[in-house]
Amino acid sequence: MKAVILQNNADLVIDNIDSNEIKPDECMISIKSAGICASDVPRAFDNGAYSYPLIMGHELAGQIVKCGAEVDEDLREGMSVVIFPLLPCGNCISCKKKKYAQCSSYSYYGSRQHGGFAEYLNVKSWNILPYDDSISYNNASLTEPVSVVIHALNRASILNENYTGNVAIVGSGFLGLVAANILKMQNPEINITIFDRNDYKLQIASSIGVEDICLKDNTEWDDYLNANHSKFDVVIEASGVPSTYISKPGAKVVWMGNISDDLVINKGLVSSILRKELTIIGTWNSVYDGRNESDWLTALELMRKGFSPSKFVTHYVSLDEVPKIMQKQYNHKTRLETHDILKVIVNPKD
Repeated sequence: MKAVILQNNADLVIDNIDSNEIKPDECMISIKSAGICASDVPRAFDNGAYSYPLIMGHELAGQIVKCGAEVDEDLREGMSVVIFPLLPCGNCISCKKKKYAQCSSYSYYGSRQHGGFAEYLNVKSWNILPYDDSISYNNASLTEPVSVVIHALNRASILNENYTGNVAIVGSGFLGLVAANILKMQNPEINITIFDRNDYKLQIASSIGVEDICLKDNTEWDDYLNANHSKFDVVIEASGVPSTYISKPGAKVVWMGNISDDLVINKGLVSSILRKELTIIGTWNSVYDGRNESDWLTALELMRKGFSPSKFVTHYVSLDEVPKIMQKQYNHKTRLETHDILKVIVNPKD
């Protein structure tokens, strides 16, 4: 099969490799669509891999082509499926409570073991969730990041039709836009303001009916904060750069974005947290429990109702094009070049 292999740091190559025989509790999945996550970029170019060689890719949808002998009958050849990438140990305290995202000894398709930037992937049956064909592969492959957003919104207790508070989303990347879009879909009257320094991303944000504010540097941030230091009931940090000054007293601040640098909390910020009695909420990954109720089933149900996360996809590429597009993403991230790339999907069969 063809695969994109991270041989060493910043060394992505295309190669044809043998696919492994499936184990009794696995299915072989023909990968139809795979999202490139923002975390894949530092994994590839900033020594972020746990080991080499590695096939990345953890936002995955595909079709079952073969089932192992021990796989339950509810999984069959020809089914369209999404893949929960985390492989829990099943034995730790968190796993016993079914909080698999907090497993203390987990593996992960696409980071700790081979993932889906390839034509095929053998997947444990527990990690496979079928869905009906009313959802496209390109939408279904985004179930993983959409579930991450749903989990964060549930942590903030704002994913309901009756919420009326003012919501700020800091960062108009893919997760921030998905969060805004889901909230608007659930409650068209909700007030959402989304912040970024990137005009291109904010133009996309404006298309879904939210207020967009571009603050390009610290001076513009300071000017905005001076006029709006207590405006929002909920602040969702989707950029990895925490900010709480715009929160109302008693507000909730949800840290959703993966932080990229050390966080130094100055005295003024601590004072603001204390005086306003803010609630800072951490959120990590998503809730998954096989075929049982979970963030993943909620994400798929939203897609059945018309939510289309692929509307925020700006680039569709083949496996052969992955090294080039990821290099562009890294160059943009490190400000070597400028590229208007919001979200990339890989279609391995193209």
